[in-house]
Amino acid sequence: MSSVEVNLEKARAYNKVKKYAESLEHYELALDADGELSQGDKDKYAWDLYFVKVKDNEFIDEIEESAKKIVSVVSQKDSSKAPKPCPYTLSVIRLMKIYTENEKYLDVLRWASKLDPKKLSNQQFKPNAEVTMNSNKENYYLQTTKALLEIDKYDQTIKYCQDALVTIPEFNNNNDIWFKLRIAKSYKELGEYDDSIDFLKDIYKTKQDWYISRDIAENYFFKEEFDESLKWAAKGILARDGKIESKVNLFSLVGDILEIKGFEDEAIMNKYMYYVIRNAKEWPIDDELKDLLGSYGLDLENTDFKSLFKEYENMWISMKYFGQERQYGVIDKVFDDGKAGFIKANGKSYYFKTYEFKDDKDYIYEGTEVSFYLEDAYNKSKDEMVKNAVNIYCEML
Repeated sequence: MSSVEVNLEKARAYNKVKKYAESLEHYELALDADGELSQGDKDKYAWDLYFVKVKDNEFIDEIEESAKKIVSVVSQKDSSKAPKPCPYTLSVIRLMKIYTENEKYLDVLRWASKLDPKKLSNQQFKPNAEVTMNSNKENYYLQTTKALLEIDKYDQTIKYCQDALVTIPEFNNNNDIWFKLRIAKSYKELGEYDDSIDFLKDIYKTKQDWYISRDIAENYFFKEEFDESLKWAAKGILARDGKIESKVNLFSLVGDILEIKGFEDEAIMNKYMYYVIRNAKEWPIDDELKDLLGSYGLDLENTDFKSLFKEYENMWISMKYFGQERQYGVIDKVFDDGKAGFIKANGKSYYFKTYEFKDDKDYIYEGTEVSFYLEDAYNKSKDEMVKNAVNIYCEML
């Protein structure tokens, strides 16, 4: 038996008992001696490379070198109907994720081109009862669409996101929202603002995060529909999620709109809020802005943006509910957990969450007279838009 044959026999034996490092060593000895690998040996060799050089490796260059070897000796398996483990697919997906994390988007797309998404599995992986991992198809489309968006390939971003929404039957961790967001951002960059707004409002039904409101506000700004832009910007500013400093550009946007509309004092207040945040975070500040605020006698050393936010809060509340009259009614029901209830007003019943109650929470009981605004909300169980009571004040004080 030749040395090549000896090494191949040892490689197969080690692979069988999952000693992948030892198996890989003997396969490479056989290859160094110009040995030929059968298709079965190529499959085993690919798995050895994946487990030893790709799966838990932290060095990109080593992973890439091993992935290149894998794709040169085996092909991508078709796992679309019957999920099958595939070292080719797993290696490419891992490289795509690493390059995404390192913001090397051309490399993401270079490796994405080696996969046929039609052959990827939709099966999600559950390492334990609490955790669910994305399917390979989800990971492929998540990395590909992010890369396309980041390099300004908006038409392609829309196409691939739409493909994902059509071909993935069940999404993990609401990943469908990311695809819709990327479509919306692409439409905005293409100047198709109405399409962008439609996608964002669809997302907003179930996900009222502040940055969704921000993106809607920006679209309306570009459409020069400034009143709508102000309402949505105020929603983003007042949203319960997100740090104040994360919303810094929203204050600048509101300031610009108010300046356009001729509300000089309110515009300066928002520009000052923008300034104080940047000053507190030691972020660059335009000298022209500093001179403008200084001419109003404002404290340019101020870094207390949280106190300033509380001082200005009523301004953004008035923007959010501009044109809407306050409603008056009575708390009709409070749920046992104390987190929500219903208010009866004008012969109708409106759902509310107790965190929207702005006075002492001790007044949240059946029979309390209240005033409130109405806000659009999505009733998931009925799959319809409804009006909820928000910004609630007690009228019995």
